[in-house]
Amino acid sequence: MGDNKRVSWTQSDSKKKLTPVLIAGAVFAGLMLIGVIANVIRGNYIAIPLVITVVLLATGVVWVGVWLNRRRIQLLFRSPTPDRLIENYHATLAQAKVRKIPYADAAAAHLSAIAAIVYGQFDRARQELATVDWDDTPAMYRRNRLYALALIALLEKQDETRALNLASDAGGLQDDGGTESPSILADAIFVATGDAGADVIKRSERSANRGAGALSALSAWALSLYAGRTGQAEAAERYRAQAREAAPHFVGLKTQA
Repeated sequence: MGDNKRVSWTQSDSKKKLTPVLIAGAVFAGLMLIGVIANVIRGNYIAIPLVITVVLLATGVVWVGVWLNRRRIQLLFRSPTPDRLIENYHATLAQAKVRKIPYADAAAAHLSAIAAIVYGQFDRARQELATVDWDDTPAMYRRNRLYALALIALLEKQDETRALNLASDAGGLQDDGGTESPSILADAIFVATGDAGADVIKRSERSANRGAGALSALSAWALSLYAGRTGQAEAAERYRAQAREAAPHFVGLKTQA
């Protein structure tokens, strides 16, 4: 299958469901702004308050959509097991197969594995990854598999050397003519092992501040380790609290206790 047929799944399929709402809101706001400008040019100021009101309402609808999406993620990660999360990814995979989305099995396996890793179910994570023939997938999916294995090395065995080797191997995988965009998982691995520059740390801080889900929890956890290494006890505790808020059952918090 050609590159133009690839599906670019994010770490949360709910984010993709929200994207059309955000796009529609932005387009609508843009059209309203054009309308305001046109009315000002024509000297018609009467319609401006109405247009502004409509824009504010549209902005409110988008904000509510973002809040509901975050709340949904928070509720899923408050479950005592990753079962609901993994069931959600498997259900999404079934829908993707009906729509004939390529590499959906690789995306679902990766997301399910990350969910299992967050909860400390490492054998289950390996089982999810084993359901896919990764050699037949593009480099971006093979990178994701290696990042998942690196997280297992870190969280199950505290094996920083193996984690770094796997992450480095992942970074060396490139699609023909393509370049790898920064990976939140890779950033978390490098920050957690103390092998990160200022730009990587800043990206992890942005991810941690999103407040919900696996990526936020992993980023905050990694930053707490980094802060601990550098003698920033107060910052380390703050990041642990962020990780706990994003994913209360995150196994990394137990290994730090």
